[in-house]
Amino acid sequence: MLIGDPKLGSDEQKRFLPSRFDPNGNAIDSNGAICQTLACPSCHLRIPKPLLEITPTFFSIIGSPACGKTYFLASMIWRLRQMMPREFHINFTDADPQSNKILSEYEDQQFFNQDRDKVVKLAKTEEQGDLYDNVLLDNQPVMLPLPFMYSMRPTQKHPSFENARKVSRILTLYDNAGESFLPGKDTGQNRVTRHLAKSQSLLFLYDPTQDPRFREACARRSNDPQLSDNIVTSRQEILLHELADRVRRHVGLEQNQAYSRPLIVVVTKYDAWSSLLDDDALESPVIRRTNVPWTALDLDAIRERSERVKQLLWKFTPELVSKRRIVLFASLVRSCRPTGVAPERDPTTGNLGIRPSAIDPKWCEVPILWTVSQHCPGLIPFVDSQNGRSADPGSE
Repeated sequence: MLIGDPKLGSDEQKRFLPSRFDPNGNAIDSNGAICQTLACPSCHLRIPKPLLEITPTFFSIIGSPACGKTYFLASMIWRLRQMMPREFHINFTDADPQSNKILSEYEDQQFFNQDRDKVVKLAKTEEQGDLYDNVLLDNQPVMLPLPFMYSMRPTQKHPSFENARKVSRILTLYDNAGESFLPGKDTGQNRVTRHLAKSQSLLFLYDPTQDPRFREACARRSNDPQLSDNIVTSRQEILLHELADRVRRHVGLEQNQAYSRPLIVVVTKYDAWSSLLDDDALESPVIRRTNVPWTALDLDAIRERSERVKQLLWKFTPELVSKRRIVLFASLVRSCRPTGVAPERDPTTGNLGIRPSAIDPKWCEVPILWTVSQHCPGLIPFVDSQNGRSADPGSE
C-alpha cells in the first residue's frame, strides 16, 4: 500500500492512475497490491462505488446554531430506516458506512443506548473536524464537506422491482455547522456550502425557540426548558437571506429569477410551541387505500398541516415567510417532532438532553418522503386530490 498523497497529505493512501488490472478489474499499484477503492481524479477524495451505479439525489440541510439539526438528522434517518421498507417496500441502507459513521453513532445514542434513562446530549455540528476534508486544489488548501449517503432500492414486493436499476437512488445529505452560513464565510478556501447549487431540495431548519416573539407567546402555555433556558436568540431570516444569496451566486440566478427547486422550511422543536396551534396531533401522512395493495403519501394532509404552520409563522415572523420569498423560492413549510419529548437537564452536567426511553420522533421523515415522491419517479406513490394528481409505484 502506497502512503502519501500530494493533495490529501502524507498520512493518506496515494492515489494513482492505474495501468494494470487483475482478472476482476481491480487496479494494481506499483508495488503489486490490489486496490478496490476509487477516487476522484480532481480532488483525490474517495468515491463510494454505489455512486457510480445508482443515480444520486442531493439534499442540503441548513440551520442556525442550536436549532436541533443534529437531533433532526439522526431521528430522520432512523425513521426512514423503519418506514421505507415497511410502508413503501424500499430498502433504505447505508450506501457508504464509512461516510455515515458519525450520523450512525448519533442514531445509536438515541435509539440503541443500553442506558435508556440516561439523559443524552448529541454533539453539535462543528465548522471543522470529521465532517470535512482538507485537500489541495490548484495549489491552494481547500475545505470540502463530507456527505451522508444512503441507498433507496425497491424490494421484491415493490411494483418497480423489475425496473430497480432505473428508479433506485442514492440519498446524499450535506450537513454544515450553522456558523458556515453566516455572511462572509463562503470563500475560495472554505467551500463547504457549495453543495447548495447541486441540491434537488434545500431543508432550512427554523427554530421558534430562538425568536423572542415565539418565546413570549409560548411562555404561558409551556414549561419546556428550551423556552425558559437562557439561550442566545438569533435573527434566522438573516441566515435565510444568506442562503438565498449563495444559491443565486453558485447557480447563476438573477435577482428576479425564481429558483425552481423546493426550499422546505422545517420548523423544529414542535413540543415547545405546538400549543400555539391548539393541536398536538401529528398523524402519519401515509394512507392505505382499498383499491391498490400499497400505501401512498397523502399530500393533502401534508399541505393542510403546512398551511397551518405557515399562518403561525406569518403571525409571529412575517419577515421569514414574506410573499416575495415564497414566490421566488417556492417555499414549503413542515413542522416536525425529532424527539417527541421536551428535553430535560442532566443533573450531573447541567446540559439539556433527551432520555432515549422517551424518544418518539414524528414527521421528521416527511420532507425527504415528499421530495422523493415528487422528484424520484417510480419510488414513492402519492395522492394529491386537491390538484387531481396521483402517482403509483412503477408509473413515470
